[in-house]
Amino acid sequence: MQMKYLPIVSTVFLILAMMVQFAVSYKRNEAGLKDMIEYKMELTKKDIVFQVYDMPDAASEIVQFIPEYGDTPDELYELMKTVMQRYPDLSCCAVCYTPYYFPDKGERCAVCALHITKDSVATCHFEDKLDYFQREWYKGAMESDDNGYWSQSYRDFNTKLVVFTYARKAYNQDKQPICVVNVDYSSDWAKELLQKLLPYDDAVCELYSSDDEPIVSVGGKIENKDMIVREKVLSPLDMRLVIGVPKHHLWADVLHVSLITLSVLIFGFIIAGLLIRRLWKDQITYTRVETANKIMEHELQIASTIQKGILREGERGKVKDNQWSDVELQAALVPMREVGGDLYDYYRKGDDLFFIIGDVSGKSVPAAMFMSATVNLFRSAVLRLQSPKAIMEEMNAVLSDNNPSMMFVTAFIGRLHIPTGELLYCNAGHLAPIKVQRDKEQNTKGTLEILSLNPNIPMGYEGQFKYQEQGTMLRQDEIIVLYTDGITEARNEKHEMLGMKRLEEILMNNLKALWEGRMEVIGEAGLQFVGNAEQADDMTLMTILKTGGMEPAVLHTENQMEQWKNLKAAFHNYALCAGLDKRSLKKMEVALEEAVVNVIHYSQAEWIEMTLSIQHSAIRIQLTDNGVPFDPTAQEEKDINKAVEERQIGGLGIALVKQIADEVIYRRIDETNELTIIKNI
Repeated sequence: MQMKYLPIVSTVFLILAMMVQFAVSYKRNEAGLKDMIEYKMELTKKDIVFQVYDMPDAASEIVQFIPEYGDTPDELYELMKTVMQRYPDLSCCAVCYTPYYFPDKGERCAVCALHITKDSVATCHFEDKLDYFQREWYKGAMESDDNGYWSQSYRDFNTKLVVFTYARKAYNQDKQPICVVNVDYSSDWAKELLQKLLPYDDAVCELYSSDDEPIVSVGGKIENKDMIVREKVLSPLDMRLVIGVPKHHLWADVLHVSLITLSVLIFGFIIAGLLIRRLWKDQITYTRVETANKIMEHELQIASTIQKGILREGERGKVKDNQWSDVELQAALVPMREVGGDLYDYYRKGDDLFFIIGDVSGKSVPAAMFMSATVNLFRSAVLRLQSPKAIMEEMNAVLSDNNPSMMFVTAFIGRLHIPTGELLYCNAGHLAPIKVQRDKEQNTKGTLEILSLNPNIPMGYEGQFKYQEQGTMLRQDEIIVLYTDGITEARNEKHEMLGMKRLEEILMNNLKALWEGRMEVIGEAGLQFVGNAEQADDMTLMTILKTGGMEPAVLHTENQMEQWKNLKAAFHNYALCAGLDKRSLKKMEVALEEAVVNVIHYSQAEWIEMTLSIQHSAIRIQLTDNGVPFDPTAQEEKDINKAVEERQIGGLGIALVKQIADEVIYRRIDETNELTIIKNI
């Protein structure tokens, strides 16, 4: 960045920092204010509930004397005055007898004690003044148990104050209910309590009854738009306590903090500007010294970019945009330097996926050049050839020609026929891949199998070397893991080698990640083992996951002898991948030839179809044709020593097939002959 842009950048950063700080301070202060209000409301709730629960105590003191004074209600006056003096927040208490309990006094008889002032108590009768039988508190007390009845708040007809009542029935000595004792609380005592709750002088606090009738209000009226409002419900009367604090109290604290922050930032920018000016001058000098090195690094970066382009490398070395519905391929390469000698490549041709992984001897630029030549040879050969063996032999012939430096490359080339799962491969001195088989019940469990390899030499030594081809079956949800020795020979700070055992442990501990296509988890586990140790070699990892099902191999051809070589090649590859040993494979090729020749010569069919599948550890070969009906298994077996020209259909040929195969079955279905040959693996 040029120095002339520094003030502009600093100003923009300062504005953004102040905006962030302002927002954070506002939210923090708002949360703190709400917490403080909640705390005060909780304390007030406890005080109010404590005050309210004085009422049952006051009523209980009167109830316990009712059996003794029940027949002389006038004697209760002194007791009620004493109770009122002990509970100064009570506005009234009364003993209301049941209808005609005192016949001489009429239907209603009640004695009452009232607070005239906080220190003065008056008593009275109100038989004719109040029809208490119709009051909610009287009915509720008579219908409730001995725990009493709490009324909702209401306005008293005498005092005109908002009160609420606790009422409880009392019994005579015969345990018969004879009266209801009730005590009233007015709301005056709450005003002083709410005044203490206010956090600011201009805050507002209100107390509402359960039916939202205002009981007490302190500080004015709550305006929700300009206030932070919190509320809490108080038991047992379900009163609602509401407090509102004007929002301008938030702004004062926020502006104060923002001013301090702004001062600190400006001072920091001044110091930083002076330091940047000094560093800028040092950077100019440093740039001149490093010019030559940067030119060299630039050239290496270009070479690295070219190499990554050759390797189809995407972000962080992971293959992108090449995932198919039936197979997933991922690969990553981490070179020790800007360029390296590891390689990988892949090419899909119809239902066949060709791939290669390799490691060139040597390091840096020479290895990178040899690696580029190897990849280009693979791409050229895979367009024309079908067999991994043929591809490898052609590449080896070219690399071995005119190779005075005697460089070589270990490689593993494979061809996966995706529908059937046939994996033909040819190895040139490379490390054995690992096949991971998924547990059918859990995707976190599985088994590992290291593929067997023939001792073929690396490419680049001997141009006429004949490589041996091998095969295996890749079933649904099975994975092939390919790697270079940069992974297994990676060392940590203690100079311990990762090795095959630890690599297998990493795979077993991350099976779920493998099936989810997260190959990077395996790489991260390897890098975690290496730690801060310096990388000693290129590291490459490739995984191939077959996601589709395993279909039978089907080859439909004209009923001509020239097609036998195609049928034989298809069977050879399938049986090799299925695990049939070489001796049994050659015998089965002879048996299959006998069966096919019979069809070609004698069936008068227009076409022949071969279907190959694996069932219960056996290879199942099904030959279908649309020729004339004929059951070769029902024919008389002939002398196996006769010449080929003398063989008859169903004779020598079928005898040989029965001798080599484990089971031979014939069926006539839908105008076609169907001959099934089964060979146990």
